[in-house]
Amino acid sequence: MPTRRPIFRYIVLAVLFLITAAYEAFYLRNILEDERRAVPLVIVKSASNQIAFVSEIAARAGLQVNDRILSVNGVPYQGTGLLFDALHHLPAGTPILVKVQSGSPPHPEERIVTLKVTSSPATFWDITGDVVLHILLPGISILLGFWVAARRPQDPLAWMLLALMLTFPHILQTHKVEGWLPGWREAAMLYHMTLATMLPVVMFLFGRFFPEPFPRGSGLDKTWKVMQWGIVLPYTVYALASVAVSVGDLSNFRAMAPLDHFFERFDRPALVVTYILVVSFLAAVGCKYWLSRSSDAKRRLRILFWGSILAWTPVLIVSLYARLVVQRPLSDLIPQWAMVLLLIPLVLFPLTLAYVIVVEKAMGVGIALRQGLQYAFARGGIRVLQAGVSALVIWTAITLASHQSRARWEKIIVIALGVVAVFTVRRIGDRLRGWTDRRFFREAYNAEQVLTELSEQVRTLVEPKSLLETVTRRIASTLHIPRVAVLLGGDVYKPAYAVGYGDLSQVSFQPGAGTVRLLSQHKEPAQVYLSNPDAWVNTEEDVSDSERARLAELGSELLLPLAVRDKLLGFISLGPKKSEEPYTGSDVRLLKSVAAQTGLALENANLMRTIADEVAQRERLNREVEIAREVQERLFPQKLPAIQGLDYAGHCRPALGVGGDYYDFLALPHGHLGVAIGDVSGKGIAAALMMASLQASLRGEATRAPENLAVAVANINRLVYEASQANRYATFFYGQYDPFARTLAYVNAGHNAPMLFQAQGGAARLSRLEVGGTVVGLIESFPYQQGCVTLAPGDLLVAFTDGISEAMNQEDEEWGEDRLIQTVKQCPGLDAQQILNRIFVDADSFVAGAPQHDDMTLVVLRVK
Repeated sequence: MPTRRPIFRYIVLAVLFLITAAYEAFYLRNILEDERRAVPLVIVKSASNQIAFVSEIAARAGLQVNDRILSVNGVPYQGTGLLFDALHHLPAGTPILVKVQSGSPPHPEERIVTLKVTSSPATFWDITGDVVLHILLPGISILLGFWVAARRPQDPLAWMLLALMLTFPHILQTHKVEGWLPGWREAAMLYHMTLATMLPVVMFLFGRFFPEPFPRGSGLDKTWKVMQWGIVLPYTVYALASVAVSVGDLSNFRAMAPLDHFFERFDRPALVVTYILVVSFLAAVGCKYWLSRSSDAKRRLRILFWGSILAWTPVLIVSLYARLVVQRPLSDLIPQWAMVLLLIPLVLFPLTLAYVIVVEKAMGVGIALRQGLQYAFARGGIRVLQAGVSALVIWTAITLASHQSRARWEKIIVIALGVVAVFTVRRIGDRLRGWTDRRFFREAYNAEQVLTELSEQVRTLVEPKSLLETVTRRIASTLHIPRVAVLLGGDVYKPAYAVGYGDLSQVSFQPGAGTVRLLSQHKEPAQVYLSNPDAWVNTEEDVSDSERARLAELGSELLLPLAVRDKLLGFISLGPKKSEEPYTGSDVRLLKSVAAQTGLALENANLMRTIADEVAQRERLNREVEIAREVQERLFPQKLPAIQGLDYAGHCRPALGVGGDYYDFLALPHGHLGVAIGDVSGKGIAAALMMASLQASLRGEATRAPENLAVAVANINRLVYEASQANRYATFFYGQYDPFARTLAYVNAGHNAPMLFQAQGGAARLSRLEVGGTVVGLIESFPYQQGCVTLAPGDLLVAFTDGISEAMNQEDEEWGEDRLIQTVKQCPGLDAQQILNRIFVDADSFVAGAPQHDDMTLVVLRVK
């Protein structure tokens, strides 16, 4: 639905602009006329005929402060318009007879004072003050105010800025409109005094609401609200009364006397309030600057704060001293040149606001002019300003050099300084044009450089959000594109980052959409001309009406594919430039380079994210393995029960963090000892879980102290079978040692047969404990057999898993059971733990650093 234009506001704005332009034109004409005439300035108190101030010329003619004006050229004095009619409209040299009364009743003195307006050449400081204070300052202020209001007619803050820019110049416009023709001067005085007296009010309100109001309900918001109703409102009433008195005083001061006498008691408090309200603007900006957390807002407020401080501080301090301390006009205290230098910094105020609003985009005001015209205006304006300043310098040098009282050498120096000044102004103008290029018109100055740097910069960005934000905002700011969106793929291509849009949640493109297929196939930028029936977007059969609607919603004018090899990661949609110019071939080439680097950076970011996820997953798994290892460590015997006449030890070294090998020592009733060793098929967590199941089953059976171990192992086999997968099993050996009978009853369920070294007359005889049956957990029911051996002092039992006997070196050669036997035979006189350590040392020595492929578990029992 098209947006309705605020016609009424534009009409009001146009009327206000015409009124302002007319007033400023007439006022400037009066300024220029007065620079060629020496006018005796006289200020008469409001709503009275008593003189409040006389200039030096008027004082020499005989006028004094506190004199009462009775008539002007024989016409009874009714208001200030009568006096200023004569001063401004009579030819130079014409005498003006002013009848005045001095002294107090009952003996007042009346006299006639003759005033004359004489011709007088303008001085350097006259011209400088006029150019800066009456041309440059109001020109910048008025153009800025009306431009922003025209761009944002529905924004109250824009109208507030216009009010500020209209009121601000009027603090320097005094006593000019009184000499205008009757009727016009009343309207001009109403306009002038309304704006002049309302400046403090407007500054207060603008400081409160620009660029954002104080947070609602905050202490500062409450303070400014109290000031608004407690100070600003009464001051506004006083200011409007002052306007009425000033307008009425032009033609009938007596009618205004009662109103003036009532409000004059508030003159001094109102003057103090004026300074408070002006300073409140600086305070509001300063508070927002210190409290702001946004870097952009902080930068804007810092510029506005210091620019305003530099502009206002000199005139505030001096005028405060003049009006509140010594109570004398400022012109009585300082010479004209000092007055001009004091007021010139005020130009910084509208310039600072213009910079913050236009360059820093404080109010989101777009640039309305086409780029070429805008660029020409800016550069042409600088040249005009440069020429004007040069002409002023030349004219001033000639005027000073032609003065009769100057010596020849002084004239030569003045001319030389003038020539140097002209060249200096020219160089400053050239630098100012370069600065304008850089700050305002980057697409005419360094777009290629910025985009080239951007294509290099994105290579270093690996965080997708930061990458997309950097690319989008740099493209938008460099080419002045209000709307830029990046759409990334997945199930659908949808906006991942955008600037200049509202809600884009409904905008998406399917992977098979015509637009996506076109970008994926050609991998080239595609310009979108929705209004051209011959453009691809309207002729391609794959492009549906819904796609065209979504492209229109995006405002797409150029699509940049983000492609890597044969994969389309996404695309960038660029809207029209603010300058309304089409994208040039150079633009497209540079943007294509940026898009290519962005695609690579996105792919790298995806790879980095995948790697990071895998690393995190691996870390989690490692932690889980570590926890499982710690748990498994707790499953192995932590304390060996003391068994009469038996020395024993056991150890398991998993190949991974956790393993499937198992050994255990169980303290049984009657001082017996249960000995178990097992090897679960597989490795890792699954094997460890089955090992835990095997241990639980064993301990459950062992607590019953069964005498028939074959039945116990059969029960264990059934329990493990039920608790494990079909392809899982474990080799298992379990025996019970009776220290009193020195017998070992056992069942070997498919495990490596433990070695029994029996000492007989000093020679060790080796036997293997093989009686039992098949592995546990593979067959649901199996009849196991029980074996039994009698042990004698010095006998040694070594039980092991195949990780010991099958330990392999770098040449894939197994250590083997023969080497294990040889190692055991070399351990006479050693206890069980020493024998165990010796076996591990010899196995490791043989392996010589080769990777451990299987869990290594060893149990050693030695009968004392």
